[in-house]
Amino acid sequence: MHANLMEEIGWHVTGPNDSHLFYRTLGPLTIAKLQRPQSIDLDWLKDFRKKHHALTTYIEPGLVTPPPSSKLGFSVEPFAHSCTSLIDIKGSEQSILNSFSQKTRYNITRTLRKNNLKIITTSLSTMSHEQLTAFYALHDAWARKRSVVGYPISLLNAVIKAHGKTGDLHFCYRGDELVGSLLIIYYEGVATYYAAFATDSGYHTFAPTLLTWTAIQQAKAEGCDIFDFGGIYDPRYPRMYKKWQGFTKFKSTFHPTVVSYPPTTLQLGW
Repeated sequence: MHANLMEEIGWHVTGPNDSHLFYRTLGPLTIAKLQRPQSIDLDWLKDFRKKHHALTTYIEPGLVTPPPSSKLGFSVEPFAHSCTSLIDIKGSEQSILNSFSQKTRYNITRTLRKNNLKIITTSLSTMSHEQLTAFYALHDAWARKRSVVGYPISLLNAVIKAHGKTGDLHFCYRGDELVGSLLIIYYEGVATYYAAFATDSGYHTFAPTLLTWTAIQQAKAEGCDIFDFGGIYDPRYPRMYKKWQGFTKFKSTFHPTVVSYPPTTLQLGW
């Protein structure tokens, strides 16, 4: 599924065995990245780099994949999504709720009791044009408010296309006003928190918290065992991840298990 997404945004896909190496050509040169392989075939990789004139080759190891040695010309390079956090959602909804911080449990139950927010969930396959337009408009307003670039619309389009049958969009309304949204994608029993946006009113009324709880409940209904919060702040690379501390703090209130991948390595030239 991830390979389909990468192809949608212009990457080529190759690789030995069950590994996926993604690459793009820049004139006579190539940039490449090998993502979460179960094993690393260095001979195959050497041949690929030579054949395609790879300017940069990144290796993002899996959890049990030892990174290649610096003696082979690889150096550690900070890279996005080197750390994530997971919630086991196989238990009952009550046991999952009880595992959250006291403040988060309170915000969820209080918001549900006040009944001032309404969540509408739609699968990506049945999402209307109006809903998609509203999602993008909320993204743009969120990015302007926070003075960030945000997600390229081409990327979000590719995600929605690649996961058209395996994803949901959750919308949070306060009256008629859209105050928050959350995009979730499913793959092999894992629900991934992909993109979330909210207005000031949404943050004030804990829309992101209620959206996340709703997404966890829906993930259970879809048969998922794991809820993956996606990328979080990695203390190994504080300078690179400085701006991630805010949403990492929010995610931490759900008391997930933090998972850190081995360092990404980079090899220059071929």
